[in-house]
Amino acid sequence: MVPAPDPKDVLAGFVRARVDDRVLFADDVDEAIALVADHVSGDVVLLDVRADLEISTASPGYRVVAAQVDLAHTLAAVEAEFIAREAELLIVPGVVDATGEVLPLSRLAAIAHRHGARVLVDAGQLATRRVINLTSHGIDYVVLSGAIIAGFGPAAVIGRGDRLPPADPAHVTAPVAHGFAQAVLAIADLGFDWIGLHEESLSAVVDEAVRALPGARRLTLWPDARDRVGLAEIAVAGRFETVPIRWGIGTGHAELSRQLNTLANVVFEQEAS
Repeated sequence: MVPAPDPKDVLAGFVRARVDDRVLFADDVDEAIALVADHVSGDVVLLDVRADLEISTASPGYRVVAAQVDLAHTLAAVEAEFIAREAELLIVPGVVDATGEVLPLSRLAAIAHRHGARVLVDAGQLATRRVINLTSHGIDYVVLSGAIIAGFGPAAVIGRGDRLPPADPAHVTAPVAHGFAQAVLAIADLGFDWIGLHEESLSAVVDEAVRALPGARRLTLWPDARDRVGLAEIAVAGRFETVPIRWGIGTGHAELSRQLNTLANVVFEQEAS
């Protein structure tokens, strides 16, 4: 009987890690990010795209760059922050959690590297939707969430080992680790081409439905973002709260229709009020 592959090797392969990269398990995303951020002696810069990075921006040494009017100006603001004052680490999300825009990770890595810093990507929603390649994208560290990928379990940080502690801070049982790895393999088996086409087809359904609803519009953070995944916030005229719609590899037309029916009810209730 062929033994199951080491879960850490599976996770490293999933993100195309370098041969000398390391994988550590942590209890959650917050702890996984801290495994890197707490081991740098200089400042840490965080790109705030109004998403939950699950880390305190009030921590000493953390400098926050807010999202700007468009992606081009946001990248310029990140660069300007490094020009103004040195830092050792840039932390960015892989996508805007609310609106689904995918961040240009290679360009962000290039900015950090030009100023002698490293980049950490909180992959969150990105890992189940797009290829992550530490080698070709120039990413130094990536954090994966078992809760998102497998529906349970720890987080993992993968990347350059010289600034990582020598051992996992979390005790992860073999069944849990293998479950995390199996979920990653299942995503790889589906293939990111299929995943992207599936999301795109459902995105078209969402956009068509939103256009047909009076006073409804899909929000975007950046008008010049080129790619977005299956995360949407729909604004309804006269209503303060937005309506979230989410779809991905496990979403069928029936589930999407249920969410769109909820949106339509909100719109009609708002019109009647």
